[in-house]
Amino acid sequence: MKIVAAALMTCLLFATTSQAAEVSERNVRAQMEFLAGDAMQGRGSGTLFERVAAEYVASQFKQFGLDPVNGEYVQTINVPGKTVLEALKFDGAIGAKAALGSNVAALVVASERVAGPLKKSTTAYPIAKDAVMFIDLPADTKLQDFFTQVGPLVKNDAAAVIVRAPDAFMEDWSNFASRTVTKDATSNALFVDSELASMLRAMPDGTPLSFNTSFKKLPDTQTWNAVGKLPGADGKVAAQSIVLSAHLDHLGVRANASGDDKIFNGADDDASGTVAVLELARALSAERRPKRTVYFVAFGSEEAGGYGSKAFLSQLPFPRENFIANLQFEMIGRPDEKVRADELWLTGYERSNLGAELAKRGAKLVQDPHPDQKFFQRSDNYTFARQGIIAHTVSSYGLHKDYHNASDDLSRIDFKHMTKSINSMIKPIQWLANSTLVPAWLPGQSPVPSSNGAKP
Repeated sequence: MKIVAAALMTCLLFATTSQAAEVSERNVRAQMEFLAGDAMQGRGSGTLFERVAAEYVASQFKQFGLDPVNGEYVQTINVPGKTVLEALKFDGAIGAKAALGSNVAALVVASERVAGPLKKSTTAYPIAKDAVMFIDLPADTKLQDFFTQVGPLVKNDAAAVIVRAPDAFMEDWSNFASRTVTKDATSNALFVDSELASMLRAMPDGTPLSFNTSFKKLPDTQTWNAVGKLPGADGKVAAQSIVLSAHLDHLGVRANASGDDKIFNGADDDASGTVAVLELARALSAERRPKRTVYFVAFGSEEAGGYGSKAFLSQLPFPRENFIANLQFEMIGRPDEKVRADELWLTGYERSNLGAELAKRGAKLVQDPHPDQKFFQRSDNYTFARQGIIAHTVSSYGLHKDYHNASDDLSRIDFKHMTKSINSMIKPIQWLANSTLVPAWLPGQSPVPSSNGAKP
């Protein structure tokens, strides 16, 4: 009877464990409805609501049986106050017509005084050195093409770059024009509406243009990381660590946003990634402990400059040489039409051998189909990758128009896709946590600045 009872208990334990490792849509919905609901007010970076989100995630980690990290489940991080743009005023004829936050929006500003001859162009290149360039993009320029052209302009040799904002950009103009702009170290780039663009278009090349700016220092703030640890079970490799992460924060409430909805819920960006980390923690902690240690982290203030991930890196709870890999989860709430329905993509897939190795073990990971967007450099993974650590982001963002808009809410989430996506990563991550693989950058693909032949 004892043998039979023991066998029965083993079967029951196996069945329970197997069931626990399956992420349910019910749990995904419940987590999302809390994090991306209106009550969380968009989880603005450094706000009380970001802290509430961190405390909630931490409580879940504790409930799942994860260990604290250095004695805590929530890390409090001091964030120095930024120096931000307070005023901008043009001289001459434009001065009487231009108003920051109204028909002028700043992308980046570095100088207190900007002056140079006007140089008009319909394309971003060639750069006119020391000139005030006016880039007269077509009104119907698509947002994707717009950012592809404008992105490189924030670091150039022109005195300043002024860009005519296309119609698609004007849809949320009031929100963008009133945003806080941090003082940049090198560049000056502005956007203007169609009326000011017409004025600039009518001026001959060489017309002197100038504007003055003033800045103010904001007070110091705080941000919060939620952290939990699943200790490795194998004494030989338990010190080796894998970090599964996402970012907690979004854009909060924007009073100047167009329309009635002022709450930027950030359902896809990045409540979806945070829930992926939560549900992976639930699944992996319900199974037998892996050989390697797995850290689960929800970073604060990614949207405000990646302060959470930078603080985690600066005070790593384990030796740097034991950092095996980081997988960041960002925007998996909706499928991407550029890949198959059951596929996710990995930023920088072609840079290391990690994506291919996970794919061999069943991960539905493919190469990022949007290389022009440079997503590898646009999430917390890059904080680690720039230090040589193998770090990528898992996503299925299909460039939808709800990105950084109030419309990125729960109504847009495809819960079946999201649940299936999280489930698809459980076994590959378990394999990585139990394997001896030490991922490596492929030749010439390391983003470390000092590496020979490194790619940014």
